[in-house]
Amino acid sequence: MSEIKKLAGHTAYYGISSILGRLLNFLLLPLWTSQLPEHEYGSVTYLYTFTALLNIVYTYGLETGYFRFSTRDKSTDAYHQTSTAILLTSLVFSTAIFLMAGSISGVLEHGVKPEYIAYLAIILFIDAIVAIPFAKLRLDERPVKFVLIRSAVIVMTVVLNLLFLWVFPAIMEGRFLSGAQGLVNRVYDPSIGIGYIFIANLMANALYLPLLWKEFLSIRLRFDFKALKPILAYAVPISLMGLAGTYNDRGYALIMPYLSVDDAVSGMSALGTFEGAVKLSVIMMLGVQAFRYAGEPFFFSHAENKEAPALFARILHYFVIFSLVVMVGVAINIDLISEIFLRRPGYKEALHVLPILLLAKLFYGVYINISVWFKIKDKTIFGTYFASIGAIVTTVGNFALIPLIGYWGSAFTSLACYVVMTLLCYNKGLKYFKVPYKFKPLFGYLVLALAFIYGGSLIEISNNWLNYGINLLITLVFVVLMYLFEGRKVKYKPAKATD
Repeated sequence: MSEIKKLAGHTAYYGISSILGRLLNFLLLPLWTSQLPEHEYGSVTYLYTFTALLNIVYTYGLETGYFRFSTRDKSTDAYHQTSTAILLTSLVFSTAIFLMAGSISGVLEHGVKPEYIAYLAIILFIDAIVAIPFAKLRLDERPVKFVLIRSAVIVMTVVLNLLFLWVFPAIMEGRFLSGAQGLVNRVYDPSIGIGYIFIANLMANALYLPLLWKEFLSIRLRFDFKALKPILAYAVPISLMGLAGTYNDRGYALIMPYLSVDDAVSGMSALGTFEGAVKLSVIMMLGVQAFRYAGEPFFFSHAENKEAPALFARILHYFVIFSLVVMVGVAINIDLISEIFLRRPGYKEALHVLPILLLAKLFYGVYINISVWFKIKDKTIFGTYFASIGAIVTTVGNFALIPLIGYWGSAFTSLACYVVMTLLCYNKGLKYFKVPYKFKPLFGYLVLALAFIYGGSLIEISNNWLNYGINLLITLVFVVLMYLFEGRKVKYKPAKATD
């Protein structure tokens, strides 16, 4: 239990930055949905989806490769080799994107301006070169510095978005501080519009450079392909896996603009509307993201422990219970949550699919837990296979179902993708690293959670505040039941693995 407590402690630390990072979406969501029409928010979503995919390309799995080879070889060479490789390739990639910004914007269309591409080229470069220094902080178990730096950039991003999208426009319109119009006019140009979202991101990310300066100074530029080759062999399949995984998470944003969801709205407006529901489902990802940050080094460091299978099984059990509580809380209280975060009525048109999106995120979290076997057994190619199959499901499902059942089509596709990946990963893992997971009680809890969500949806009262109160009470009842079932400690006795 002491090891699990240690993991929980690190998860809490990393969870702070992860939660703040995800909270950024919620702090900015009311601002964006109040200031941007659906089609403009769709354009932002569209561009940031490409950015998310390119982030994977820029680092090509070297974060995890650094973890693996640093812990295995007990040397600092992996830090220098991976940092140098990312610095060189990122410089080449971003220079090319920056110089071809005009051509790229013409290909992407959908209101994407060349300057947006130029901003994102610099953002991608900074995000890439800080990846290994951040990984070093995690491996060195320095979560406080990790959290403080991440938090500083997050706070700056929020502040700059508020200034560019709300404060400065309000001053220019004379709503307050009209005497400052001359000063604001020197730094603010209304014609830039949503470009300020990317400018705010760029300015905030630039803070990483001085805040991680000590880690940068410790890098010794080395490029020895012989030493880097085994790291690349391990990391590239993870990169491909990450690329497919990001596509599985965000692929709808690349497909929906080109399909008819509703004859009354454009594809880009439909994407903006659907993204509102997706952003609320991201609450489910808070625990998953925090778990990934703390879990990777934890699993690697305990891989050789003979008690590791039983330990990993207990961790999954705790994780699912926590996730079910979050799922019920969000799904039942969606009216209250959406009232706070989705400021235009148009953004609420896709909220009916939120329970399916939450369930999909739950299965994604289960997959992350179960997938530990191919990382610690150096079988990362299987992760690429699973994610690639998921990408096929994502592509076929979205193209086939969105024209037929609209937003439901993309939500059910996401769920199908992660269920398929989870089942494939678990089945293959039985051969290489058998973990005595106890799925029966977890399945029972899942059925109970879905019953609460469905039952809560049947209760409709005209008085909104009374309705909010009843939903919160239902959530509390579920939390109490889970506490009664599990107690202060999860009374979990994993079954012995059999040959």
